[in-house]
Amino acid sequence: MRTAATAVISGVVGIAVGAAGWAVFGPEKTADTRTSPAVHASPAKRPATTAGARHYASAQDIADALDKAGFTVSMLHKDTESTYITQVGGTAYDFTVTDKAGQPAAGDSGINMFPNQQALAAWAELSKSMGGIAVTGDTWAVSLATGSDQARADSQRLAPRIAQALGGSVQR
Repeated sequence: MRTAATAVISGVVGIAVGAAGWAVFGPEKTADTRTSPAVHASPAKRPATTAGARHYASAQDIADALDKAGFTVSMLHKDTESTYITQVGGTAYDFTVTDKAGQPAAGDSGINMFPNQQALAAWAELSKSMGGIAVTGDTWAVSLATGSDQARADSQRLAPRIAQALGGSVQR
């Protein structure tokens, strides 16, 4: 009886500590980036530096466009780490993208929303200098996974298709 009571108390305390930890540390990394349907804007064409590039108002709009184009997109969440993107006033999101339904992506990718074209251009040059593979538009970029040989091969294969789906251009 004493063992059962101890186990129950330990379980309740564990759940309480876990819930408190998630409440403090979890929501920002798992926040849903979807906007309400009344406010959700579909991608509108706008003049951009890349011929045919479309403007997307949010990372969720980009993820939705990729999904609509047949890609498997998952785990979109805001990246809370301080990076060049946040330092210039932009926002970074982590996600996975693949064209192989039912199979996990070879690595994590990112959607970066920049405040202006100059910040995006500076980031694109930095990404290329480090061997990155990205698709860019007017003030957004999809930074593809390059952490392993398989991720790099998948990203090189996917980049042109993602560029076509989003109306962007491949940066290598």
